[in-house]
This record gives sequence, C-alpha cells and structure tokens, in this order.
Amino acid sequence: MHLVAFRHSLLTSLAADIAGRTVAQPPPYAATADLWQCADSFVTDDALAFSASEPARHGDLGILTRHARPLSWLLFALREDSRLTGGPWAEREFFGRLGDAANAFLAAHQPEESDWRPLLLAVLREAGEILRERHRQRAEQPRRPRSVSPHFGFAGRVAA
Repeated sequence: MHLVAFRHSLLTSLAADIAGRTVAQPPPYAATADLWQCADSFVTDDALAFSASEPARHGDLGILTRHARPLSWLLFALREDSRLTGGPWAEREFFGRLGDAANAFLAAHQPEESDWRPLLLAVLREAGEILRERHRQRAEQPRRPRSVSPHFGFAGRVAA
C-alpha cells in the first residue's frame, strides 16, 4: 500500500493505523457505540434494519456489512476534518461517494471476507480520489486578477 497516494495527513494516518492492525485487532470502536447514520447514509450489520429502518424508508444510502463497526469508526474519523469532507454543505456528496465505494467493494467481494481492512482501505482510496478531483478543479479555475482599492491602498500602495 502506498500511503503517499492519500495526500492528506488524516487519510495517511488512518491508512497506517488500519495497515498496522491484524484481522483480530479491529479499530478501537466500542461495541456499544452508534453505527454511522449521517449525511443521508447509514451503516448496519442487520439485514432487517437495512430495509426496514427509518433511514432506509427515507431513501438514505445503506451499507450492509458484517464490518459495520470498523466502517462506522472510519466514517466518524473522516468527518472530524471539514477540509476533507468539504464542509457541511458537501458532506452528503462526500459520504455518498464513500458509501457507493463501500457498496461496490462489497458487491465485488461476496461472500464477504472476514478481514475488515480491505473494505476500509477501499473507502480511504475513494476519499483520496475525491481530494485529487477537488485539487484538480481548483488548479483549473482561472485566478482572478488582484484588484487595488482606491480608498484603502491595498496591494502595497499607500492611501492618498
């Protein structure tokens, strides 16, 4: 795994944490802690809750996995940095794409593996891809010319 590809300190540290653990040593997420249910997406390990829960009835994106606790830990950790998620106005898109990445990984790896790490790393890779797209979009935007205020003497000039 190439940690440099993540290009964000939180993504790199989470990837290192995941890679440094064994299958029997999941992230420190309490068994009584809440599962992820935010930004129009939810994570569950209960097939009935996946189809009959309140978020499912509202049309939220559901992720059904036996690794619901490690995945919830990761999503809550990613939410800590608003620069990564794009802020509150962009969380739905950010976590929606992460949910789609998790579901795509799970669909391609059936029956579901006992190792939770590949799922979390696939989600981290998608987070890194979202960041790369944002940086590419910012780099392609033309820079506005710097304006000088005639009243306040900005840009190094002294007001008259």
